[in-house]
Amino acid sequence: MATFTALNIEPDDQVDDEIDNTKEIQIEDALKLYQAALKLHSQGPAAFPEAAEAYTNLYKSEIFRYPEAITEFDRIEANPELELIDHSFAGDLDAGIGGEGGPSTLPQILYLSHKNHGQFILDCVKSRLTHPDSGTEALLDKPSLDYQTTAALKCFTLALVNDQSDTELWRRAARVAATLGSKRISRYCLEAAVEVDDDPTVAEVDPASLEEGFAGEQLKEQLQVLSDDTALSHPIMAPFEKKKMPQYLKKFMDPYPFLPTPSTFVERNSPDIMEVDNVVKPDERFLIVAEEHSWSALGDALWAAVLSPLGLSGTAITLSIPEIQKEVQSPVTIEDRVMEDAITTVESPMAENSEATASTPATTKQDEALTEVVTTITTTTTVPVAEEDASPSVALPTRKRSQSTAGIAETGDEDSGAQKRSKRIRNRDNTMDGSVDPATQFAEQLKNFVEADENVFAFVNSLLARLGVDDLGTFQQLQTALAKTDETDRVEIVANAAARDLRDILRTWDDPKASTFVNANAADILGSSAASANAGLAGFLDASISGPQKFSNIPPFSETDGLAAFVTSVQDNWKPLQDAVYEWLFAILLQYRSTLWSESLKVAVVRLITFVDGDIFARFQQEMEKANREGDSKLPRMEEVAQTLFELHLDIYSRITNPNSIVPHETRVMTKERLDRWADVTADVVNSRKRPSDDELSLRYLWASVFYATMTDNVSREHKVLCWTDMQTLLQEADKATIELQNNAVMSEISVDAAEREVSRLTTMDFFFNLFQTDNSNPVAIIETLEPVLDPGAACQAADTVDDTATGPETVDNTPATLRDMWKFLKSGSTSLRLFLWSRLREAYTSIGYNTKVFSCHLKSIEVIVADLRSDEFVDSPDEPRRHKLLVWLKALDDLLVKALTIALNDAATCFEIIDERHLRSTCAALGQLNRVLHSAAIFDDEIRVGMTQLPTNPAYSHQGSFSSFINKLREMQVRTWALQYAMVKEATNQCRELFPTADNDLADFLAHVHYCLGLRKCCKASNKIFLKMMKVEMIRLKHVDKWEDYLGQVLFDLYGIRLGVGLYLLEDHGCPTEPLDRRTVLNIADQVIILANRMPMKDLLKHELRPTIERMQTAVGQAKSTPQMMHNLRNYTEYMKTSIRPLDMYKAFKGQVQVDSLPVITPESPLADKGWYFLLGMIALTKFRSQKRLGPGAQTDDMRVGATFMRLQLQFSADHWETWYRLAQCFDYELEEEVMWTADKINNHRSDLVRVQRGAIHCYIMALSTSVRTADDSFGTAEKLSEMYFDFAMRLYASSREPFGMEAFYVDEFEKHMSGAQGMYKKPLHEEMSRYRVWKYAATLFRKSLADQPNRWMTHFMLGKCLWKMWFKASEEWDPQVQATKPSMESVIGSFVKAVQTVPKPRDGRQEPILEPHYKLVSIIHKFVVFGAMPAQAGADLLQEQPFACRKGAPVVITEPADWEPFILDSLKHLRNADKQHWHHRMIARVANIVYAEEHPDPNSASVARTEFMESIFTKTMHIQVWKPDAERPGRHCVYMERYVRYMVRLLVYLDDKARLEQLVKRVRKKGNDFQKFPIVWNECCTSYLRLIRRAGQIPANMDEAFRNTDHAEYEDFCERLNSWCADPAVVHPALDALKEAQELKKLNQNQMKPAPIDDLINDAFALLYTQVAKTLPPTESSLALAQVDGESGSRPGMGPMSLNNLVMDMNGTQIPVPVAFAASEPSRSRKTGISRREILKKAEVAVSRIPDIPRPVAPVRSRASEPNLMLGSNVEASTPMARIDSRAGRRETPGDDGRDEENEQDQDEEMEEERQEQEEREEEAEGNGGEDDEGGEVEAQDKKDESSERGSVHDSADDESDLSDPPEVDEGMFPGLVSGDEGGDEEEDDGEEEEEEGEEGSSPQEETL
Repeated sequence: MATFTALNIEPDDQVDDEIDNTKEIQIEDALKLYQAALKLHSQGPAAFPEAAEAYTNLYKSEIFRYPEAITEFDRIEANPELELIDHSFAGDLDAGIGGEGGPSTLPQILYLSHKNHGQFILDCVKSRLTHPDSGTEALLDKPSLDYQTTAALKCFTLALVNDQSDTELWRRAARVAATLGSKRISRYCLEAAVEVDDDPTVAEVDPASLEEGFAGEQLKEQLQVLSDDTALSHPIMAPFEKKKMPQYLKKFMDPYPFLPTPSTFVERNSPDIMEVDNVVKPDERFLIVAEEHSWSALGDALWAAVLSPLGLSGTAITLSIPEIQKEVQSPVTIEDRVMEDAITTVESPMAENSEATASTPATTKQDEALTEVVTTITTTTTVPVAEEDASPSVALPTRKRSQSTAGIAETGDEDSGAQKRSKRIRNRDNTMDGSVDPATQFAEQLKNFVEADENVFAFVNSLLARLGVDDLGTFQQLQTALAKTDETDRVEIVANAAARDLRDILRTWDDPKASTFVNANAADILGSSAASANAGLAGFLDASISGPQKFSNIPPFSETDGLAAFVTSVQDNWKPLQDAVYEWLFAILLQYRSTLWSESLKVAVVRLITFVDGDIFARFQQEMEKANREGDSKLPRMEEVAQTLFELHLDIYSRITNPNSIVPHETRVMTKERLDRWADVTADVVNSRKRPSDDELSLRYLWASVFYATMTDNVSREHKVLCWTDMQTLLQEADKATIELQNNAVMSEISVDAAEREVSRLTTMDFFFNLFQTDNSNPVAIIETLEPVLDPGAACQAADTVDDTATGPETVDNTPATLRDMWKFLKSGSTSLRLFLWSRLREAYTSIGYNTKVFSCHLKSIEVIVADLRSDEFVDSPDEPRRHKLLVWLKALDDLLVKALTIALNDAATCFEIIDERHLRSTCAALGQLNRVLHSAAIFDDEIRVGMTQLPTNPAYSHQGSFSSFINKLREMQVRTWALQYAMVKEATNQCRELFPTADNDLADFLAHVHYCLGLRKCCKASNKIFLKMMKVEMIRLKHVDKWEDYLGQVLFDLYGIRLGVGLYLLEDHGCPTEPLDRRTVLNIADQVIILANRMPMKDLLKHELRPTIERMQTAVGQAKSTPQMMHNLRNYTEYMKTSIRPLDMYKAFKGQVQVDSLPVITPESPLADKGWYFLLGMIALTKFRSQKRLGPGAQTDDMRVGATFMRLQLQFSADHWETWYRLAQCFDYELEEEVMWTADKINNHRSDLVRVQRGAIHCYIMALSTSVRTADDSFGTAEKLSEMYFDFAMRLYASSREPFGMEAFYVDEFEKHMSGAQGMYKKPLHEEMSRYRVWKYAATLFRKSLADQPNRWMTHFMLGKCLWKMWFKASEEWDPQVQATKPSMESVIGSFVKAVQTVPKPRDGRQEPILEPHYKLVSIIHKFVVFGAMPAQAGADLLQEQPFACRKGAPVVITEPADWEPFILDSLKHLRNADKQHWHHRMIARVANIVYAEEHPDPNSASVARTEFMESIFTKTMHIQVWKPDAERPGRHCVYMERYVRYMVRLLVYLDDKARLEQLVKRVRKKGNDFQKFPIVWNECCTSYLRLIRRAGQIPANMDEAFRNTDHAEYEDFCERLNSWCADPAVVHPALDALKEAQELKKLNQNQMKPAPIDDLINDAFALLYTQVAKTLPPTESSLALAQVDGESGSRPGMGPMSLNNLVMDMNGTQIPVPVAFAASEPSRSRKTGISRREILKKAEVAVSRIPDIPRPVAPVRSRASEPNLMLGSNVEASTPMARIDSRAGRRETPGDDGRDEENEQDQDEEMEEERQEQEEREEEAEGNGGEDDEGGEVEAQDKKDESSERGSVHDSADDESDLSDPPEVDEGMFPGLVSGDEGGDEEEDDGEEEEEEGEEGSSPQEETL
């Protein structure tokens, strides 16, 4: 719907009324047209013309022009360029359809319109075909019919585009396509109808609807016509193949029966049309149709005919069998079948592929069928019979049409948005032209796997060989065995049959194999399930009857030979059904002995001899009589058939009478009657024979007779034993070869051994029946019964008793005969029976809790199964049964491995108690054999992984298929087998120590080799990581093994994802999902991890992979819980660190006599603490803190605090670790350094905190020193650490004795105790205080001890020299003569510095700065010695000229006079300064200034030189202070030097009368208050000096404010107003005015930092000078004149001003009405006192200053020294731009004027004048009052902010551009922003003649730290 909006109208927010609903309207219109057409369509042929017009109108609707209504093919046909466009276009259109409301019905309308229009066309065709008009023009010819049906098919196609789920519509389209003769379209539509809702690759799915059933039936008929057996074998066709559609439904199958039937569909001779009625005419034959061309199929057809209503009538029959296939396929090997299946392949099923591709299955399902043997209508028995093997089939390509087949151009992978070509095809295109040999490429890819397998097999086999076990072999032998296909060596076949079978199973995996493995129940196999109560007895009976099955070499029965001749003979003669059955049986039974029947053939034979036994018996008797009568040559064959039938009936009867049979009694009776009948006939036949009694047939008859005689229950066992004994004797006498009857299950072998087994069975029957009937509640009885049977060693004392099968020696005197018989029976018995017996024995031991024997039973069961895999019975059996059996055994082995390994790992201490050496050997041999078998699966998996073997694309091999689960199960079994093998070898090393001299190394290598082999294949995670967990436990136990970290590193990485980062081998990703690290593991590996960590430098550990591992370990351990003992220890340590420093403790520490009371701590974390775990964590945190580059205060201290916490925690467990105390002392040092490095706040304001930290550090050093004397070892590493500890301790003592700390840590004022004496109570310190001299002496001793192990450390020599110098200089101050006697010599002092110069590192190249500290210090000390007269000047010069940085290139210097020394020393310092290119060493500058300018003898020239020296680097031209921090400067010394230099510079500037620079310096100092030690003193000195210069420059005398004492207020106000106007004149210049302004600005800058009284004095004096000298000479202003006039008038008429009430009151005419006014004449006004207070003077001075303009003015010559300019302080305080100055001035003008101030203060002036009589008291009170004014403080604060933002402060700031180091305010302000300091409590540093000689010793490099 089109809408518009006027331009001048704003649209509303609600636009719901403007939604475009055009499409909805069009769809609604089309829906109406559709309903109209449908209504006319339903009215029949009469309304068809109108309906056609209605459909035409419908198709003219707009909806059919939508893009959604156009199909993709029509779009591409109309626009070919759209063919290569992204296919997502259609998806976008569909998304757009589902808009709002109506358009969602568009696809439905399109679908219904096209479908009904197509149906309308066909209805019109039907009408014209069934009711043609009389006119010839109405006839529907073939072209017309094709045209109409083509139109209908097109409509159906368009409808299916919109809805593909309409099965009926697909059938209609198929029928119309068939009419048009298109077989392809018809088949396609039928296939789409069948597969519309189901996934045929999942399973067989029955049709969901009748339409789908019709479609399937039609498709089956079409495929049968085409003989497309491959398509018929598809799972979706299975329901239609197995079932038939009734005839009453088939008539509805054709949706359009009026359409012509296509001639291409021919009728096929199906069995359906050959069905006969129940009534057959006499002259007709009964037709029997066989489904296949085989004897078995014909037998089934005959059996079906017997069961048919026709029955055994006399009607002749005709046999119909399909034609035999002329093309006989050659035998297809397994490898060929795999390659055929691999036409289209996928990668390994282990690959990341979640979609299973559909394909034709590689093999046909081999489901087990059930054949019913019916004797009567109600009596049936089931015999399991397997279907015949399916013929090999070749996998066909998928039925998906390719792009080329469909006529669509192929696009590149990047252009196709719908689907890309497979990776295999793209790789094939890329490598088509390559010349790489695939075999070489595969060998290279498999190289790592092969090497790992060779190593593990070789190593483990070498260990087993020491036990005499060689079953594992080598990997080369296994490869060779798997590569061979036609091996003839019997030993090789037996050894590797199972391995080859497992490989073949993996190659031909299918659903039946998966079902066999998955559905197999290990408990049933092993005989331990509750459901198999009689399994043991059944197994015993089965073993006793059948015996071991052997592979037969007789050829299989041919299903086709002679079949055609037999059918021809039946058809040529008039034979009823009975005769046909007899002759069929006769032909088959003659081959009973010479061929091997298939299961289907045997089922057919059993059915017929059961159901047609009467006719067969009668016919046989007739034929036998005839043969005997006529002497026919058929008699031997008749005898053979009789014996065969006798044996077959014996087989049937024995099967239905076994204990597991559920056949009814009636069936058994009838079967017994048939058996008896044939037994009698056979006896007559054999007795009438004229042959030797020992021929084959006679022996067969005798055996069958004995079997027949002994099979009933009423025969005694003794008689049975005699019968079989006689039979055994007859066979021995006959000495005939073994007779094999492979087609008989109960008589498969006739031999002496078989007879002996029967005798053994009968003799042991009672024992086994008692065994199986033993009450399970009495396990002791079971054990006593089974133990002798299964373990012969327990029954006799024979030394040569053999193992697992219980086949003990047959001739043992003390062994009962019954036991020997049972051993013999078990030797020839079945494996299942032996497994059942072991299972019963294991259950008995489990019930009594004897876990060791349970473990032994598991191992014996494994041995039994593995032995069966190498038995002749297993090896000689056919392929499929053998592989089936292998899968069953693997299932049982998996269960046994799990149980055995669980006991071996969880109960390792006791489970091997009864496992002797013989048992170990047998188990190791079995596990070695099992490893060979399982490793074949690993090799096959490797081939898949590298692409050497391609898997078929059927569902079984998909990622979610059964193959993946089976291969994963094999991996788990392999992992468990290796783990159990290790457990057995480990026990062998304990029992046979002489065979394993290096047992631990062997076990570790065993684990490492197996781990590497499994890890390459990503199998470590199998079986819940059992191998990894076992290896972890074992390697923790084997900690003493060399390279322990190499063995355990990969294990920890696989389990927990942690890296040790050490060892020779790199860690590999084994694909193991990690799990959280547990506390137990941490406790086990902590000691080794600590050893590894201690082996490497701590700074390397920070960057090492081991550090995250340690952190994860600590996370797993968690926080240690405090105990009372730990809290007691911590409390003692904390209190100890707070105590004073006892000199006696410091000297006791050298003897190891200082200790702190502590209690022993026993917690779960104690083992960790004993190994130094928390110390290691603290060292990591501390080293991390030290390694970080610190450019300012911040979170870096967190690491230091964490380290200190761990150190304290370590000390809580044990206080005897000296290094812990040492590192904790370092933590205190770093904390102190952090407090004083960035700011002097702590130094000035919180000195008590600094004292506390210093004492804590010194106490920790004392404990470290004392503990090290007692506990430290004598290793080189410890000696180096002790040397560092001595140095750090000495540095701490020296630093605490110097500024800014000033010996406060050694004060004892706070530590006093109450004393009682003669004078009463008094306080006394606890001990004597440590003097400076003694501290330096103690530090010197520590430095010397440090040099003992590190003699080349220059810093130690340097600090030792400084201590000795201090001792030399301060020795005279000590009162004790003995202490004075320890004064060091000058030579020792100089020697230490010379040694420091000699050991200092030289620069490696020109880019590295030299270390100048020792060189400068040597120059400084020699200069002092020369000045003090302790050293001759010449000797000093000679010594200095010998140094590396000697001036004048080291040339000799002659000093003849004292005056020559100063130039020489200055020259030496200048030379050192030249070497300092970066100007880091500020001490040399200060030293030069001190030498040049002596304050005791001031001189202007020397002072100027000294100022110049300072201003070259320390002070810029704008007086910015730049004091850089050298490398070796101690923390906290920076603020000391800042204070010294500023105070020295202030004195210089005052002496030189340099007010301009002092002004700038004052501003800089105020901004950097936290950079100075004792900042209040520095600021006071700066302000006082600056005020002195201001007063001097302005020539302002003191006490000028006395002039205001007698001044009248009116006069004062008048003159102030004149003065304010005068100040506002820009042309006015006066020194006092400048002084007033500068004083006022200083007051604002001060902000009460200093008491403002001196500043106020200057302001008062300056203002008084202006008042007296200037104001009184100024003419009166207009305002003052007006004020005087008003005052005169007010004297005549008081109160009559312009706002008087008289002027406001008037009458109506405007005449003023006089109002009487009463004046208070009776109360005279109070007279005001004369004199002006200081407060008023300050306020007026402030107003006057605010009127001064900021325009530069010439300076009046008020001083004689005109060479120096007059600098004004205000210019540096004001804003730097004119606008800023205007704004600031405007802000000042808002201040109340002088009149207002007078009115406000008028009432208080009398009182204030009285208070000002005393000058001193007046000044103090006014100073306190001014300091608290809010308005003044606010202005000062605002002004200070402007000062901080302004860089250029005065007219001299232009000189900044001339300096290289000028004006770095950003650096100054941001370098030390948060420095932490101590209390302002230190004394002034004593003047020792070298107060500025101190350099710092330690610090960061010049590149790291800038000032």
